[in-house]
Amino acid sequence: MICVRCLRDTARKVAEAPDRSGVWEVYYCKRCNYSWRSTEEEQITVLEKRDPEFQLDQEDLESLSSPNPIPPLEKK
Repeated sequence: MICVRCLRDTARKVAEAPDRSGVWEVYYCKRCNYSWRSTEEEQITVLEKRDPEFQLDQEDLESLSSPNPIPPLEKK
């Protein structure tokens, strides 16, 4: 599945409505760590309506740092 953020075929469905009704699903991209719901507005899910400001390219991905770095373990 194509990720709506980085436009690569690295996204997959990770959750769905518990009653299996298909009312909503959640997708996740392992490349850029973006997730979205099937119920998002078209400005999020339809590439032609998506603000280009929110798209990522390879250069953007390489320059991102980990938002929550894990500190080294302390020895006791």
